[in-house]
Amino acid sequence: MNAAISPYLLAAEDLRGNEDQWKAYQSTGNCVILAGPGSGKTKTITVKIARLLAEDVRRPRRIACITYSNACIGELRSRLIRLGADDGDRLLLSTVHSFCLTELVLPYAAMAGIDVPEPLVVASPAQARKLFGDAYRAQLGGNAPSWFRTACDKLRRTIPDRDSDEWRAWSARETRVVEAYEALLLVNRLLDFDGLVLAGLQLVEKHAWVQRAILAKYPVVVIDEYQDLGLPLHRMVLALLRAGVRIVAVGDPDQSIYGFTGAKPALLKALAAHRQMEAITLKLNYRCADCIIAASMALLPEVAEFRSHDGRAGEIHIHRLERNILEQAKYALGELVPALLKANASWMPGDIALLYRSMNEGTPIAQAADGFGMRYFRLDNGSPIKRTRLTEWLTDAAQWCAGGWQTGQVQLSQLLKGWRRMQRSITSESELLAARTRLIAALFSLRNGSLPLRRWLQALRSAVLDAMLKDEPGLADEIDNLDDLTTAAAKGGVLQDFTVEIFGNQGKSPDQINLMTLHSSKGLEFQAVIMVGMENGVFPSSYDKTTEQLEEAARLFYVGVTRAKTQIHLIFDSVESPLITSIREAT
Repeated sequence: MNAAISPYLLAAEDLRGNEDQWKAYQSTGNCVILAGPGSGKTKTITVKIARLLAEDVRRPRRIACITYSNACIGELRSRLIRLGADDGDRLLLSTVHSFCLTELVLPYAAMAGIDVPEPLVVASPAQARKLFGDAYRAQLGGNAPSWFRTACDKLRRTIPDRDSDEWRAWSARETRVVEAYEALLLVNRLLDFDGLVLAGLQLVEKHAWVQRAILAKYPVVVIDEYQDLGLPLHRMVLALLRAGVRIVAVGDPDQSIYGFTGAKPALLKALAAHRQMEAITLKLNYRCADCIIAASMALLPEVAEFRSHDGRAGEIHIHRLERNILEQAKYALGELVPALLKANASWMPGDIALLYRSMNEGTPIAQAADGFGMRYFRLDNGSPIKRTRLTEWLTDAAQWCAGGWQTGQVQLSQLLKGWRRMQRSITSESELLAARTRLIAALFSLRNGSLPLRRWLQALRSAVLDAMLKDEPGLADEIDNLDDLTTAAAKGGVLQDFTVEIFGNQGKSPDQINLMTLHSSKGLEFQAVIMVGMENGVFPSSYDKTTEQLEEAARLFYVGVTRAKTQIHLIFDSVESPLITSIREAT
């Protein structure tokens, strides 16, 4: 009987038992869904999107869903596919940068007279680094320290108006370099990724006809992970809201952890308080055990309403070792992990994550794992496999080539759709068919999981990838990523022993323990979380001085703690972090 019922309607029935989820699903206007960890926000928002596509938005109009990263897009897409709602003609899943490029700058910048290069070429990260260095030397002399580039990037994202009093009142060292850098980009007929967003903001805020064009095409805009997306998008949302676009925003200000990019938790709070918005809080936590919820709430500035859905007790263990990060990792991997797996027969290594602050901790932790001969998935800036839209597609393609074509684990149709989403510049049907034919031929010729990764990558680059990257302005950042991956897979590289099968299982195999930064862990969940380097001066860092920095460190710690379903293990050297002290007092 249920076979005739749409999958999203069946999924919606699961929301009925949760009053807050059902209220969010049923909302017919603008709304902000405030969703804490484990609150089922992805399920709620994907079922709502599926309903909007089926019931509210008619062809040729579409829905736009904007989120923080390509990893978030991948998760949303996989959920929507299961709901039968991944219709590329009617749903745009996009990062902010991609949305500004394809939906604003490319179609409207020339008509609006916005000062962007024609034809538009997006600067690669290497080009952007060089031009920023040139601007720094021209204005201040010498070489720019990395922290200065980070500060300038944040400045561009938090004060977008170059003629504002706030910009003129800022440090002249930074504003001079930024203005010189942006001038060099234009001289070289380039636009960088932040420039795309700033141009998009200018188009939406200053041109009512652009607002009307977006409304005509996208009557509903959904924004996921709103707390991480920053001021330019917030101002675009307010402009679109005034123009009549229906806004559905989802996020959690307590999980805002990208302050260095210009993200501010206050923006989501302000949107939730807007007179045109309905605010709905998802209060039930389906992930964490009771003691973990209690501990996490001790880290929040305001008392939260979150509660467990099943009353599991859970465990929190605090380990004082008086050892450095490498020795902490050896203890975690050599003693804690085997003990956890032995005590929990149903757990696999993939149910456990080691979380840490930065790549500085990740490298010795990976060394410890190598010393034990452990299989692991590493996710930080030191990993040779970056988590980007191209590498996500490549790992899916590798899974298909390693046997997924037989098991149905990965569908060829989904690979082709993913490739088409990256291959935006081809508009001719004959060119598209020819490129698609080359891709299919290459994939079928590479169906061998034991192939060395370097041979597989070289074949795909020759067949389709190099030509695609050359012609796609929106993939400028992927050129360096693919070059780095190819180098790592070459003889003598860190991935020289990788086969297609090993590469395809990165982040997807239950036999691999997870090593990742706290930032990278956001959105994920594990049975047990082990956090190392929790000593005072490391977390919070000795560089965390201001109230804003200390509050963000607490939110980052909160994100790490709330990744765990059942157990938390906190390891520190000699003096525990005040964040651990808060947890100790709460439990």
